[in-house]
Parts: sequence; structure tokens; C-alpha cells
Amino acid sequence: MSMPVPSHRVVRFGVFEVDLRTGELRKNGLKVKLQEQPFQILALLLERPGNVVTREELRQNLWPNGTIVDFEHSVNAAIKKLRLALGDSADNPRFVETLARRGYRFLVAVGKTQEVVEAVVIDARPSQEVTALPKSEFDPEELTGETVSHYRILEKLGKGGMGVVYKAEDLTLGRKVAVKFLPPELSDHPQVLERFQREARAASALNHPNICTVYEVGEYSGQPFIVMELIEGQRLDERIRGKPLAIGAVLEFGTQIADALDAAHREGIVHRDIKPGNIMITKRGQVKVLDFGLAKLIDGGAGALRTLSNARGGTAVPGASSSDSLSEEGMILGTLEYMAPEQVEEKETDERTDIFALGVVIYEMIAGRKAFEGESQASLAAAILTREPPRLRDVQPLTPPSLELLVSGCLMKDPEKRWQRARDVARQFQGLSQSLEQPEASGHVALGDRKRERWIWISVVTLLLIACALFGAHYVQRAPHRCTVK
Repeated sequence: MSMPVPSHRVVRFGVFEVDLRTGELRKNGLKVKLQEQPFQILALLLERPGNVVTREELRQNLWPNGTIVDFEHSVNAAIKKLRLALGDSADNPRFVETLARRGYRFLVAVGKTQEVVEAVVIDARPSQEVTALPKSEFDPEELTGETVSHYRILEKLGKGGMGVVYKAEDLTLGRKVAVKFLPPELSDHPQVLERFQREARAASALNHPNICTVYEVGEYSGQPFIVMELIEGQRLDERIRGKPLAIGAVLEFGTQIADALDAAHREGIVHRDIKPGNIMITKRGQVKVLDFGLAKLIDGGAGALRTLSNARGGTAVPGASSSDSLSEEGMILGTLEYMAPEQVEEKETDERTDIFALGVVIYEMIAGRKAFEGESQASLAAAILTREPPRLRDVQPLTPPSLELLVSGCLMKDPEKRWQRARDVARQFQGLSQSLEQPEASGHVALGDRKRERWIWISVVTLLLIACALFGAHYVQRAPHRCTVK
């Protein structure tokens, strides 16, 4: 009977040994080069030997942040690299079996010993020569301490669906920067490479204090990279963490995000992936919108972006038209929880698509929860298409009605009924900031604090009424009695 593989154990099968603690694959005692995502898939398969690991489970484990960036190619590339490291074959598998339209299965039974977990092949196939992945001279997953161009890599900051980001020092100008590399499993995909290049072109074509500044686009050992300003602060999703923000903060951040979108839309650029994870809040409270990797050009715009693309000799950006998209037919781009209905239905997207996403973000800041939720992608998509989110005043009773109305105007299913321009939304936020009371506008009073203030005032008034009643009773008792003689 198979058993789960403890995370601190070593798994052995054939000539291979997997150390799940250190993240190493070894063949006959020698380390085999295996990148992060293929190793994560291997570890997941080893946890349930002989059982199916679905593609949806792989998506949730490998891309937990939700951005959908050609998942099919990404997982296929990772599986291919895993098989190459194991010397396995898709047609005649000894280790990793593909189950059409379902997922993958590791063909081993796992037994437990004191020191290691031994894996015994269930379905023995003819022996094949095992070939490790060729050692690359440049691996964007392991760059700490290296020098790339004139940037000294200091530490890894994180990894998302469209890149691995490092903190680095510009040795020429003596400043700290962020350097972003395309994940290795996506580096051979032409469309993903174009999206990566597009992010650089789009962001560098925009000059706005609420948009992350791009300093340089380069290439090192055949690997493209983007150099951006280093933003010291906190992502908006980390700031929320399931708790509502102060009304003042909501209005301040909402104004800045809308201003950034207005600047992009004026240049003919639709972001298409606005979400808390792509918004940074600096230590001074300034918003920075990140990640234009899924950006789309719209009619009559992005002249600067096209000029920049031609000047750099990069992959040609299609002419600015409503159909300017890098997606394949049948592919949905973005993060589902923040998608507009037209994105979910794969219809035409424009500025109003970003406005819907902005409404979802503002809702989450106020409520401390997402506007649309579902147990699966299908149910989540259905919620976006057919259901309205819970009323903000039901979730947070003291939400100003004018703010709830503004958010509702962003979340209309029909783009024609939504707010049409980001600049109008920004002006509405500014007007609300001015109309609300100063304590709220300063951002020091949260929604829950307002409720407490109301009860304090009620308590004070009640105490005053009780004091008046007691004083009145005492006065009546001490008053002289008059007698009437009939």
C-alpha cells in the first residue's frame, strides 16, 4: 500500500534520489540540474504515488497568485524538462505517465524506511538511458551574488507568472534597482517572450508617479531582462490581508490607481491585470502600478509605445487596433477574480475593463474580502457573469452611500453602463475625500472605528439623561410641602 512522502524524507527510485528538504535531484549520487517548477511537479507527484495529480492541482500549486499566462504551455514545458532529467518518455513512460485531459501519475509505489523513502516501480518498462538536463551557463532562478551586465544581483525578491525579480545594485550609477527575468520554463515561448517585451515597452512609454518606472531593457546570455525602479513598501494584497482598510486610505489609494490608469489609457494602453498583487504601496503611501505584461493597445493610442518598439528593433507590435492582443484564440488572459465579464467571455476589452477591475480592488479594500468568489474557476466565472457582489453596506454597514454608488458604477456587467473613463473615477474619489469628515479623510478612522464612535456618543447622551433624571428626583424630594386648609 502506498504512503504519502514526508517532506523531510529522501525518496529513491532506480538510480535517482530526491531530497525534498533541499530541493535536489541526484542520479548515482551526482546532482542533476532541475529547475524549480519541474522539481515542484516531481515533489507533488511523489506525495501521491500511483494516483492522478490533476492539471488544476498543478495550476493552483505552481501559479498560486492567480495570473493566467498560457498555463498549458507552461505546464507542458515543465513536464518535458522533468522527463528529460529522468530520461523518461511520454510515449513509453517509466516514471511520469500522462493521462489525457486529466493530469499526470507517478508510476511508483512508495514504502517507508527509517532513513529514506524507497520507491519501487509499479509498471516496469524497458530500461532507457537517463540523460540529465544540460547545465546552462545562465539560470535566472539562481543569480544571487552574480553580476549581470552592470548590475550586481543582491537577493531574490520573488517570482510570479511572468518573471523572477531580484534586488540589484547598478554599478554604473550606484543605485538600487529591481531586475526582472523571464522564467526559464517560458523563455522559449514566442508569445510569452513578446508579452515580457511588451511590459517593458508599455511601462517605459508611460511617465507617471503612480506607475513603476522602467530604466532599461537588456539581454544577457540570451535571456531578456527588465530593469525597474526598486519600490520599498508593501503590496496591496499584503496590506489588506482580509481586513478592511481605513476609508481615508481607500479614497487615497483609489485616486492614485485611477490616475495611473488614466495615464495609461491616454497613451492607448489597457493594463488587463489590475489586482492588489500588482499594486505596491510605498512607505510614504504612494501607489505604484506594476506589471504591464498583459497590456493591450487600443485604437488611436500607444504612439510612443510603437515608436519605442521600432527603435529598439524588438518584436513588432501590431498596429494600434481594437484587436491588438497577444492571446491565442480560446485563451483567457488575466487573473480570474478581477476579470471583467467581457474578459471572461473572451470579448473585446478596452479601458472600461480596467475600470471594472479597479472596482473589484476598491470593493476588496472596503470589505476586506473579494467581490466575487467561487469554489472552482467555473463557479467563479459564473459569479462574475451573473451575480452581483454582496452590498457593501451589508458587509461594512458604515460605508458611505456615495462610495458604494461609485464602486457599483465600476462593477456594472455591461461596459456601456460602467464609468467610461478612469479620470472621471479619480475625480469622484477626490470629491469624496473632500466631502467626508476630516478624521475620515486623513485615513485614521477605519469603518469599525466609526461604529465605536457612534456608540460612545450614544453612551454620553444616555449618561447625561440619567444624570438629569437623578437631579430632578433629588430636587423634588427637597422642595417644601405646602398645606391647604379647607
